[in-house]
Amino acid sequence: MARFFKSRKKLIGQAPGELTFIGQRLMERPRFRLISYNKENIRETETENTSDLISAMAPGHINWINIDGLHESIAISEVGKAFGLSPLVLEDIVNTDQRPKYIEDGKNIIFFLKQLVYNEISKNIIADQITMILGPDYVVTFQEKAGEFFNPIRERLRNNTGRVRKSAADYLAYRILDTIADHYSVCLSSIGELVEANEEKVLSKKGDQVIENIYRLKTEISFLRKTIRPVRDITKYLKNSDSELIYETSLPYFIDLDDLLAHALETVDVYYLMIGDQLNIYNTNLANRANDVMKVLTIFAAIFIPLTFVAGIYGTNFDYIPELHFKYGYFTMLAVMAIIAIVMIIFFRRKRWL
Repeated sequence: MARFFKSRKKLIGQAPGELTFIGQRLMERPRFRLISYNKENIRETETENTSDLISAMAPGHINWINIDGLHESIAISEVGKAFGLSPLVLEDIVNTDQRPKYIEDGKNIIFFLKQLVYNEISKNIIADQITMILGPDYVVTFQEKAGEFFNPIRERLRNNTGRVRKSAADYLAYRILDTIADHYSVCLSSIGELVEANEEKVLSKKGDQVIENIYRLKTEISFLRKTIRPVRDITKYLKNSDSELIYETSLPYFIDLDDLLAHALETVDVYYLMIGDQLNIYNTNLANRANDVMKVLTIFAAIFIPLTFVAGIYGTNFDYIPELHFKYGYFTMLAVMAIIAIVMIIFFRRKRWL
């Protein structure tokens, strides 16, 4: 399935707000998990359906609901009703090709993001759709498939490490966004190493797969830029937000997150320019090698043209050609041709054409 723009044939003729899953089904059944916590205690729950999950939410706690799997529209619809989400927001949740953005919908702030992971085997970036809903005392996250992305946050909650258990829901949202941004940096670092390693191959004029690597890396960098650039708009909004859901104590963290995304985006642009320069250098090297070959062929042709001229004259079938019956005529002609060739080679070397 295409990464840059997925097929929308299923949406043809559908009414706005109708839940139509776009993407590839990655799980047999959805997974519903809940973590309810405050300063004193924490409780984890895993249920078979969304109604039990929502009823298990603890009052006076921060509730983190995580739903893995987006293909069951009924479950998504039930969650939407429970948290007052509009049909258009629900439609975006089941669209795994949704562009990163944020929406203020009633009492919630909804974030649509891409979780990126670099595959060491295939040397490409794999993206998963992440949707996060921030409310007064809850955070709801939707993922395409069950993953280990947010396990470090869960461990900090279980061990009561840091300030996440002592803070409001907006700080949990920050930690989730920060984890996603950290994965962007990891992917960027991995791609950057390949770009810089490929630069050595380009400059050394070695490697049969140089052009293949250039185009592959350019595709991955373009995908990174397409993903990270709109996320920067989200962090800009958060650090300047006047929403009641974003507390002033959390603003420094969102400012730091915006700086991290700004640096990542600048690095993406640098690597994009570098891979473009590598392509130009590669094409220049090809042109130079072709010019070197043509130069050698041209010099050989230039040397043999006068020799061919001399041989052509003495190869004509006329009876009265001067020196035709001269005893040393053949050797004289060869000597003249050799002198012409030597003089031309000396001339080319002085002109640095050879």
